[in-house]
Amino acid sequence: MLGRILTDSSSIVHRYSAVLQHLQALHFDAVEDGGANIGEFASLVRTSLPRADLVCVEPQPQCADILQARGFRVVRSALWDSKTTLTLCQTGPSLTSCSVMAPIAIDQGWKVSTIRLDEIPVTGTNILVKLDLQGAEMTALQGMDGLWPRCTALLVEVSFGRGASYEKISRLLLERRYCEYSTVNEFFENGTVREADKLWVKSEILEALRS
Repeated sequence: MLGRILTDSSSIVHRYSAVLQHLQALHFDAVEDGGANIGEFASLVRTSLPRADLVCVEPQPQCADILQARGFRVVRSALWDSKTTLTLCQTGPSLTSCSVMAPIAIDQGWKVSTIRLDEIPVTGTNILVKLDLQGAEMTALQGMDGLWPRCTALLVEVSFGRGASYEKISRLLLERRYCEYSTVNEFFENGTVREADKLWVKSEILEALRS
């Protein structure tokens, strides 16, 4: 999804062509890139919105080092709904297969501090929040309290099926008057969509675009 590593820049542009169009059309003045990995999405933001205040949030140490070396502003924390300490687990060989867990005893992993979305130091009044958090997206959204007034759109990785995240996230954003605007990067399994990146835009922004 949004955090997976691609080495061919032309492939990245092709993959995110729809997202790139949305970035340019909605003129965001700031972006919080939650689960930035090594900067695949952040690179698109830097290219299409060079004046936007971009903050990458990434708790995986190697990924955070790469982001910093590439000149991105990095918050080395995991997004959560409160201040705490979590265990970051790498569940596979890829740097992209990391997820946070509640503070329980495990054999492999390392401790990371957490931060709420509304605690990230970002300027702007037309903010895009992007979340690719390996299943922790709903929890991170509970830390949006002070950021909702300035957030005009959210690009969120969701899952489908029994116990999946899409329905809960969709209800929350509908209550906050965000409209589902676009679906990109669908992942199919046995002919069924299992994951996708969904873009929600605040209803008044869409009304202004249509007028």
